[in-house]
Amino acid sequence: MSSHTLSNSKSGFTLLEVLVSVAIMAMIMMLIWSTQSQSLNSKDRIEKRDMVYQQGRVALQKIVDDLTMAFLAKKSGTAAAAAAETGTAPATPVVEVTTQPRWVTFLIGEDGGERDTIRFTSFSHMRLFSGAKESDQCKLMYEVTPSQEERDVLNLTRAAIPWLDAETEVKSTPLVLASSVRDFDLEYYDDRKEEWGKTWNTETIDYAGRLPKAVRITLSLADPDDEEKSITMKTIVLLPMSTGLIDF
Repeated sequence: MSSHTLSNSKSGFTLLEVLVSVAIMAMIMMLIWSTQSQSLNSKDRIEKRDMVYQQGRVALQKIVDDLTMAFLAKKSGTAAAAAAETGTAPATPVVEVTTQPRWVTFLIGEDGGERDTIRFTSFSHMRLFSGAKESDQCKLMYEVTPSQEERDVLNLTRAAIPWLDAETEVKSTPLVLASSVRDFDLEYYDDRKEEWGKTWNTETIDYAGRLPKAVRITLSLADPDDEEKSITMKTIVLLPMSTGLIDF
């Protein structure tokens, strides 16, 4: 009796029992990995989507901040023009001399279909270095350009020059605000006509010396979950200095 008990105590697992145990363990590990993989994929998908929304919010907020401070200034005229404006006659005859203005202020919005462009002067510049010979005046441009890394990807960029000059072009190294842009659409509200338009140019007679009352901005970015879909964000910004020209 004792010899039989001792023999059973020394017996181990059979090969079949080991294989069944390994199979059960493998099934458990597969279930754990499947659940973990789905969680990680969901986390990555949500983070990518949040990044798209964050890019869009930051880009729109930057445009709103700059356009809120957009301005036009009175051009310096001749003595005769000043006398006519004040209603007083000049003491001595005035010889009018036409000179090239040292600087100009403007707002030029161009319709490019799905890639609109806007250039304007603004008081939104901030000095980054103490003692820099800069003020709050600047020239800005927002446009959509192909990415230097991936030519198929379009970026919304912001170019800035921290001073004014006699040109309306903004030639500066652009800063990328948002990538994978599908649509950047701008509309301008003309309070005289009481309607929205696709363009605005203060260099023309129709809009000379006038800023739009408001600008409607539409920004569409590629949906990371579906290449055929887009995430669209819209906002309207009022231009406080559209009421008149600033006299420096």
